[in-house]
Amino acid sequence: MLDLTTNPNDRLYFNQQPNDLAQSTFPANSDLLNPASGPLNIPGYSAESSLTNPTASSFDQQTQIADFIVANAGAGFSYSASDRVSRDVAEAQLKPQSESAIANADPLTGTISASGLNFSDPGNSLSTARNVVGVENGSISLTDFVGLGDANDFYRFEINTKSNFNLRLDGLRANANVRLIQDRNRNGVVDSGETIDYSIESGTLPDVINVSNLAPGTYYVQVSSFLGNSTNYNLNLSATSIPVLNIPTPSGLFNSNYGYGLVNANAAVSSTLNRSNPFPALPDLGGTNWALDVINAPEVWNQNITGNGIVVAVLDTGVDYTHPDLDGNIWRNTGEIAGNGIDDDRNGYIDDIRGWDFVASDNNPMDLNFDGHGTHIAGAIAAERNDFGITGVAPNAKIMPVRVLSAFGTGNQNNVAAGIRYAADNGANVINLSLGNEFVPSNVVNNAIQYANNKGSVVVMAAGNSGVGQPDYPARNADSLGIAVGSIDVRGHMADISNRAGSRPLDYLVAPGVEIVSTTPDEDYELRSGTSFATPHVAGVAALVLNANPTLTPAQVEYILTTTANRNGLTG
Repeated sequence: MLDLTTNPNDRLYFNQQPNDLAQSTFPANSDLLNPASGPLNIPGYSAESSLTNPTASSFDQQTQIADFIVANAGAGFSYSASDRVSRDVAEAQLKPQSESAIANADPLTGTISASGLNFSDPGNSLSTARNVVGVENGSISLTDFVGLGDANDFYRFEINTKSNFNLRLDGLRANANVRLIQDRNRNGVVDSGETIDYSIESGTLPDVINVSNLAPGTYYVQVSSFLGNSTNYNLNLSATSIPVLNIPTPSGLFNSNYGYGLVNANAAVSSTLNRSNPFPALPDLGGTNWALDVINAPEVWNQNITGNGIVVAVLDTGVDYTHPDLDGNIWRNTGEIAGNGIDDDRNGYIDDIRGWDFVASDNNPMDLNFDGHGTHIAGAIAAERNDFGITGVAPNAKIMPVRVLSAFGTGNQNNVAAGIRYAADNGANVINLSLGNEFVPSNVVNNAIQYANNKGSVVVMAAGNSGVGQPDYPARNADSLGIAVGSIDVRGHMADISNRAGSRPLDYLVAPGVEIVSTTPDEDYELRSGTSFATPHVAGVAALVLNANPTLTPAQVEYILTTTANRNGLTG
């Protein structure tokens, strides 16, 4: 994260040319160790430092996205990763009008005629979708017609627990298509990225959609005619709830400073493989590799467990995917054909062969940040194990670049949430969030993290750098969502700027985050400090654990990491 403290003698610096940024009117501290000429100006930051708001700048409607949050920001502000609450829709507006279709079922067959749902609106759009009751832990059959003058039928249903969803469209006289939709921004329109799955079988072949681990929420099914062809159809919908695993609470004392302790790759992977003892210790690599030694990563590599087959999404300022220490480990979307201008995999994003840029809304998630924040994080996770540069914690994992922050490290909650959903939808096993908001939680971001968790993504979040007694958002929610990460130095001492775990037990770990050497754009390597750079060490260990056992759920990974953490020698 772009780290801030309330120390009035510290300033936030970027590695940049003189006069690139306006002078700051408040104190801040950075992830950088290399000073530059101009500190960053962030509008709307006041609160804890008792400073007046700075004058408006080119960041209007944006706030610094990093290990800190914006205080006293109004509804018009776009906060850091997790906290804008503007234009929230009232709960009553979000709930579909409940009108049971069960009463219209044939008493012998259980078949429900969509025309018998007795709705005044035709259900020809997302906003007028017919409500269907009984899909969860049941099976609902609908019959209707699409064709000339009635090209689309929309149905709405809800599930309250993570479920395996099944859809079948048959009884066709002509070609028709079907898709499963979630109106994530609740605007009544099917926007880019809101199609979860689809089927476009030709002719009268049945269309089938099967989605495992569908998260709780409101969903829509669209049945559409093909080229105006008219046909009756039968539509069957069912969702079977997935049993919730009883994951025990981590054992051991929870420390209000360092939580459950220092992440330990050797102990975590050994536990994953049900070993009674850790792997044999190896000599330290030493020097700038001290962080890898402290978390015992080389012992795991020695067992040929290096993150192979695991995808880690880095939601940040982008990633320099051309860096020679990263280019071999960049995720490739095999469902896309590069440069053809077609959304080949039908995920709502055209030519997203290596991720997506939610700031510029294009398929080029290059790191444009002045200090290479996202590239530094990517290197700590998965820099290649070669004869030069550095080595990441999981040197054979793949990095999925997802740009949600601008070149200035600013962003808004909608982009962050969309990036989280994109990563989860496209197979990210681990999601690294080195960003946060100090004061205001975001339901939009929290819902996206829950969505990713339900789809099997382990979410790892920076605790923040204000030096206060609890994490920023969304890491503060690690009692139920993801893992929060604080920062220690080479002596095992918690960094002064690192936010502590707090008095309420949550999945909080610490990792090396002081003077960390990693990749930066233009084939470079630099030192950085902050919980932003502790977080990828935990994300990398999560990748190693999943490499050892890819079937683990996020809750199981979190349990393993917290119960195997090392408390010895930590001071705070």
